[in-house]
Amino acid sequence: MILRQIQAPDVTKVAQFIRTSLEEFGLDKPGTAYFDPQLDDLWSYYNKLPRSAYYVIEEAEEILGVGGFGPISESIAELQKLYVSSDQRGRGLSSLLLKKIFTAAREEGYSQLYLETAKELASAVTVYEHFGFEKLPQALPNEAGHSAMDIWMIKEL
Repeated sequence: MILRQIQAPDVTKVAQFIRTSLEEFGLDKPGTAYFDPQLDDLWSYYNKLPRSAYYVIEEAEEILGVGGFGPISESIAELQKLYVSSDQRGRGLSSLLLKKIFTAAREEGYSQLYLETAKELASAVTVYEHFGFEKLPQALPNEAGHSAMDIWMIKEL
């Protein structure tokens, strides 16, 4: 198993992986990452976005998990598009991605990590709470916000 930054040849597989993950939970609707304009070329998007990174976990050229972060403000980064394949959940891949993202976001100078998720992703919320994320009463203002999300959380880095 390899955890690495996204590469140009990954873009089609990663976009399909994320869309399949959202479809699994009925989140293939407007106001979610499913319709993000950058979804079909996350490699270019994150390479141009300052103080950000996006990661892929792969094994035998199969994508098992993805996730990254980008800026909301000078001190707050947003956890973005973190998904693990349904047949790989429970193996610690979310933990592996989150720990990498925590470290990289701290190295970029962020002091907090924010996320938006949905009640349909209850098992993900449990993972986030395990890692110290706390629920917020409303979304933080940000350009990448997803209106269909109904849970907002933040963590000190």
